[in-house]
Amino acid sequence: MLYLGIALGAVTLGLIWWNLTLDALWQPTDRVTVRRILSLAGVKPGETVVDLGCGDGRIVVAAAREFGARAVGVEIDPFRALLGKTWIRLAGLSDRARIVWGDMYKFDLSQADIVILFLSGKANKKLEGKLASELRPGARVVSYFHPLYGFTPTEIRGSKRGEPLFLYRMGG
Repeated sequence: MLYLGIALGAVTLGLIWWNLTLDALWQPTDRVTVRRILSLAGVKPGETVVDLGCGDGRIVVAAAREFGARAVGVEIDPFRALLGKTWIRLAGLSDRARIVWGDMYKFDLSQADIVILFLSGKANKKLEGKLASELRPGARVVSYFHPLYGFTPTEIRGSKRGEPLFLYRMGG
């Protein structure tokens, strides 16, 4: 029993260490803020919403279930990607929502109408060139908490707790 406890502790510490090496730590977004993000983005039925660093997929699920979007989450953490995939399946949304276990910096954004970011300032900075080159004119980006310094927001609102939500429109 002692060895099992030590092994579980080592795995837990390893996961914590690994997550600290990523560009953004997982911080679950409350339901009110999820809806504010998707409302600010102006999600319409049939649009494609991509959540980079989607965590457990809560924004992906809400975009598909409540807004009628096609939603894709990209998550590098295998545990959270599996959790998100499970949640989508249990919600009966597999026809409109999916989670990709992968690197958000390599994911093709050319089909996205809307991109959601709740990352770090460092990650946002690394994504600015990708967003500018891959998104079509008129595509929207909503960033929770951290701005995209290379772009001018078209609107700023607050989350449930008052942190900023930045809306950007590509190509003007």
